[in-house]
Amino acid sequence: MRKLELKLKQASAVLEVQPKELQNLVQFGVVKPKRSEGTYWFDIDTLLVAKVAFYLKESLGTRTSVLSKLMGVFSASEEELKSENPEYVVFVCRIMADEKPIKLGVPFRTLGERIEERLSRTDLYRDLPRGRKRRGWRKEFLESLKAAARDIGEVSEAELLGTIRNYRRERRVPEITVAAES
Repeated sequence: MRKLELKLKQASAVLEVQPKELQNLVQFGVVKPKRSEGTYWFDIDTLLVAKVAFYLKESLGTRTSVLSKLMGVFSASEEELKSENPEYVVFVCRIMADEKPIKLGVPFRTLGERIEERLSRTDLYRDLPRGRKRRGWRKEFLESLKAAARDIGEVSEAELLGTIRNYRRERRVPEITVAAES
């Protein structure tokens, strides 16, 4: 795996979750990325911890307090897991001392591969500050439009307008009415 650091918005794109959901896991201490000058930085290991946390949260509907305990144990044993690269990671939880433990299996290798696949999307989600645009944004925008125009090729204005009309027609919400009949 390559070495990189991502901001929250980029990390959420790699993890396929909303930035607010990832921010909530960070605020509740489930995921602990590095922090520098008020900005959280996610590396590959932190992304993997977050992916496992989201998997457990979605599968089990686990509360954040339980999830943070599970992820604390997972983070402590993560070095061993990375060297072995197992197919599954099994969490063994015992709620009461006299009860049998519950076993939770997480597809560790599959989640790691999914993160590796999605790392190419980080360039699409550059984390720009809100408000004023950065220097040279107009020129960059026009260059991307020119590149898109070259990719489209020779298209007449009538064809373009027809495509737009068809798209809008398909997206139009049908009109639904309710009436009583006797």
